[in-house]
Amino acid sequence: MIINTSPKQFPYLATVVAFVAIVIMVGLGFWQLDRKADKDIRLANIEMANDSAHIDLAQALGNIQSYQDFTVVASGRAQNKYFYIDNKLLGGRAGFHVLVPFEADQGTLMINLGWIPGTGMRGSLPEFIMPRLTTVEGVVHIPLKNTFIKETNIAYGKFPVLLQQVDLQEISLHLGTSVLPVTLRLLPHGTDFVRQWQAVIMSPQKHLGYAVQWFGLAIAALTVYLLSMLKRMQGSSSRAENE
Repeated sequence: MIINTSPKQFPYLATVVAFVAIVIMVGLGFWQLDRKADKDIRLANIEMANDSAHIDLAQALGNIQSYQDFTVVASGRAQNKYFYIDNKLLGGRAGFHVLVPFEADQGTLMINLGWIPGTGMRGSLPEFIMPRLTTVEGVVHIPLKNTFIKETNIAYGKFPVLLQQVDLQEISLHLGTSVLPVTLRLLPHGTDFVRQWQAVIMSPQKHLGYAVQWFGLAIAALTVYLLSMLKRMQGSSSRAENE
């Protein structure tokens, strides 16, 4: 039996496409496994934080990653400069998170007052009564910047400020001073703001499920490619024998 493997008949383009697709799917599978491991560590830290006593802000800033999700107490003075974070849904209703700068001994700390419903009119920000804050108690949060969201509010120094996400660099520009690299999500103690903080949006089990799906797709793609190559080789062999 003679198998024709001449360059003209070998499917180079299909092979390259299949190889790239399989590599991408395997890579996405391992990425989901990494995300699962991160979530497992995060949940373990949250459980440890819930069992621990409150810590002060200086201690948390000494090792930010280790103290994320821990409850922190800080003393200082809140400024009347409001940052509204847009597109925050709660129970299907649109609203905002409201952040204000809090002058602590360690620097300017952005504290998240919580969620407030929108007015129903685009361009109109809801009003609220600013609580008197000299001592704050909340959960340490490290905001993650979404690079796909492009901030357009460049009216620096004009308050209140409407932002699309908690971007500490942008907040620093609006305040004209640097801010600490964390925010503090205040605890729900007697407030008109809704404070239902969800530290982990997607469970580790979901990441594991997505990883299995990506690996399954990679195996399926490899199987289809090998079967098509086998069929092609058998067809080439049959034509060679007939000749």
